[in-house]
Amino acid sequence: MTTKPETIFGREIMKNINAQWTRIENRHGGGVPDLYGIKEGVSIWLELKCIKKNSISISPLQISWNYKHFQENGKNYYIVRDTRSKVIKLYEGDKGRELKEQGFKCPCNVEFNPSIAWNRLEEYLFLPAPLEARV
Repeated sequence: MTTKPETIFGREIMKNINAQWTRIENRHGGGVPDLYGIKEGVSIWLELKCIKKNSISISPLQISWNYKHFQENGKNYYIVRDTRSKVIKLYEGDKGRELKEQGFKCPCNVEFNPSIAWNRLEEYLFLPAPLEARV
């Protein structure tokens, strides 16, 4: 049985980013993201996507779950890897519609090559929320 690219990508994230990770195996839909991580009291959700061309396949349920969670000040992201170039882009959880329409060309929060920058992604993902967001 062939392992899906998103599964391999998720394993790579869990190996290279120091946090407590839980892989969500959601076979029934609902839009819940693929990975949940927590580090030093900061929790995040990651929707994993791997692409070969510009388009990104995102379901309406994924868009809805991520948008609603983001609107409630949750930390959730779409993390997209181009399997050809290995470039990884990170998008805020409210960008699902734009990603579906614009694909990998959509402006992102962070772009990096993982061979040199896993620590950069880890720092970005697990930054504590600003005090005004916690009140």
